[in-house]
Amino acid sequence: MNKPLPELIDYLDKSNRWKHDANDNAEAIDQAVEMLKSMTWQPMETAPKDREFLGVYWPHTSPSNETFAVFRYDEHIKKFVFINHSGNIYIPSINFTLFAWMEIQK
Repeated sequence: MNKPLPELIDYLDKSNRWKHDANDNAEAIDQAVEMLKSMTWQPMETAPKDREFLGVYWPHTSPSNETFAVFRYDEHIKKFVFINHSGNIYIPSINFTLFAWMEIQK
């Protein structure tokens, strides 16, 4: 099996669900899938709204210039906002697209 990492994660996750009761290794596979997900860029549809995460975005004028920042969901404005080192919160303008997220590694 020679699958790209996102496909491998999905494969392991789906195949482990039906084997869960029959396989003593199910818990280890669950843990491995969660670890792989945390180390891989995820689509924004799955971004957490209860904690900070690393996000990658780009300006519409220059989609080849990706920028990284720490983001979190702001309940008051119902949008993801990014935070700088001094704790100030910024709302990405409509000229930027947030397109992937990843867990912040401990």
